Amino acid sequence: MSAKLKVRQFAAGSCYSYILNCQSEAFIIDPHISLPEEYIGYLDKHGLTLKYIVDTHTHADHFSLAAILKERFKAPVLMHERAMSEVADRRLKEGDEISIGPKHFKILYAPGHTDDTINIYGEGMIFTADVLLIGSVGRTDFQNGSPESMFDTLEKLRALPDETIVFPVHDYNGRKSSTIGREKARNPFMRERNKEAFVRNARSKKLPKPFNIDNIIRVNQKGQARTLEMVSPKEAQEVILRDEQVKLLDVRSPLEFHEVHIKDSLNVPIDTIGLKLKDLSESGKSYIVLCRTGNRSPMAADMLLQSGLHTVKVMQGGMTRWQKERLPVIKGEGGVSLERQVRFTAGAVVLFGIIMSWFVNRAFIWIPIGVSCGLIFSGLSDNCLLSALLMRLPYNKKLYKTKTGGGTCSISQ
Repeated sequence: MSAKLKVRQFAAGSCYSYILNCQSEAFIIDPHISLPEEYIGYLDKHGLTLKYIVDTHTHADHFSLAAILKERFKAPVLMHERAMSEVADRRLKEGDEISIGPKHFKILYAPGHTDDTINIYGEGMIFTADVLLIGSVGRTDFQNGSPESMFDTLEKLRALPDETIVFPVHDYNGRKSSTIGREKARNPFMRERNKEAFVRNARSKKLPKPFNIDNIIRVNQKGQARTLEMVSPKEAQEVILRDEQVKLLDVRSPLEFHEVHIKDSLNVPIDTIGLKLKDLSESGKSYIVLCRTGNRSPMAADMLLQSGLHTVKVMQGGMTRWQKERLPVIKGEGGVSLERQVRFTAGAVVLFGIIMSWFVNRAFIWIPIGVSCGLIFSGLSDNCLLSALLMRLPYNKKLYKTKTGGGTCSISQ
């Protein structure tokens, strides 16, 4: 009986990371700063040895967890030979292989988004980093990016079998995966076969850079995420109750803060924190920084550290994890929470299906059955399809939008 390969996808907002495991070995692709407990929990639960940590490129929109996992698990960090990284232990190039158990994966050099990007191909799947996205491609104006190189990389991907499953590092619409065949048929950038037209279209895009991009690249190149001191929500609660000189610094938007926040926390949105550095540093306080999920808070903490304020920590998992652990919050009037929207919508759709099946046609009974199956799936997988759909409503996009004033990694924004 052949050894079974398992793929676990993790989401941090629009960022995806992956753990692949076979037998007792595993490697992780593009670990995100906000998910250490999730990765460690998965590895521990399945009794896995972390063999490799792979960053597909130098990320410019979020902090990598690679340096921290390297210290924790004593596993090597793998990156392309062009990566300007002080963290990488092994340099990869086109045609190299990495393996777990009997499973082998080939490294494809995939420049275009940056000049240090790799894709990982094998076992009927490809991890396409920020190159091939679902319905789009990565932008080409980052570190030595090139639309010409992007077109050539896409040509290489077009040659793969149509059934190859595509796992990107980003999706901004909640989609999890695609296939090469689907992207060849539907993705306008994959459908463009004229290189000059492709390059002209890419160069015409005038896109804002991600917030704090230069600092993010510096942190990822030097592995400085390991200098950030992380605390759990319960540890943060204990500290603020014990020491009045420690304040919770919430860097979410005012709308998010007014919807729900922690008592006595200070709200300084991350897009305004640069204006408050002097006040914060002169306050004499120490800060535990938090956001919604743990993506913005490390960036804000790094800004504080770079300004000379060294008594800074980061709360893991942000408000999402704080509430998940049932710690006390103050609810305001910033908007109707996504959880309440899900409950209301599910209940309303079930009631509609029952009424219609009773008075119109019995076939409508499949509506509440479908909702029930969706809720069961959500409970088992902790992945709610209904909340993903609701998040696409203009109201929720405004409420939950990351207030960082910058662009994304997609050429389509």
